[in-house]
Amino acid sequence: MATRYVPDDVRDFILKHIASVAQIEALLLIWSSPEERWGLRQIAARIHASDTETESALAGLCTDGLLVCEAGVFKLRTSAENAEMIRRLQEVYARYLVAVTDVIHGKSRDMFRAADASGPGKDQ
Repeated sequence: MATRYVPDDVRDFILKHIASVAQIEALLLIWSSPEERWGLRQIAARIHASDTETESALAGLCTDGLLVCEAGVFKLRTSAENAEMIRRLQEVYARYLVAVTDVIHGKSRDMFRAADASGPGKDQ
């Protein structure tokens, strides 16, 4: 399985903070050029996602405290520990793109299975 190339601490960070490829792309874009003024549409265009998908991705990153939005501009808001983890995430993502996306998609599949297992008509 390709996910073996993702170190445990990076995997844990992904599982805790990253719900989609759009989120990881947005986070790494802003991290790579923190001096830029990143607006929603600018980010969406750069990560090749819809405004709606990008808005959802950015909202999750803000909720988790990795980004902050001030006057429509998104910026990093991370601790030194998170900054180091984002740096490591970028390295792993650049080298093992498929493995990282497998972790993200695996998280989504696990959430879907859990919701399906507890959905209406189950255990009735």
